[in-house]
Amino acid sequence: MERGIMYDWRVDPDGVVGVLAGVDDQGAAFESVHEEVTALAADSAALTVDGRDVLASAWKSFFSERALVPGKLMHAINGAAGAVGAATVAVITGDDEMSEDQYAAAQHAEDAWGIAAPAAYQSAAGYY
Repeated sequence: MERGIMYDWRVDPDGVVGVLAGVDDQGAAFESVHEEVTALAADSAALTVDGRDVLASAWKSFFSERALVPGKLMHAINGAAGAVGAATVAVITGDDEMSEDQYAAAQHAEDAWGIAAPAAYQSAAGYY
């Protein structure tokens, strides 16, 4: 980065909201899968034949862990989405605070030291 050139970057809150809304929209699909897997896990009655429940027991065992996967994914995605929202707020708050601190420092320099505003020191190309 050349001295005196500032690159313009920032977090786009509207973009973050759009991403989080897209994640939220997919929540219904995850919930549907969660319900279907839970229903499949519980539906072992037809696998008991003539009092033999080996197949039904195997079915329940197979789904005991797998039935938890959609819920675990939903909690992980929810946690990540919450972290993205919190990070966005922190970055925006930090940007606002830095802007206020920079403005206060510039004002102090102008008032206490009698120097001109930063724009007075810029060339036509925008460099200091």
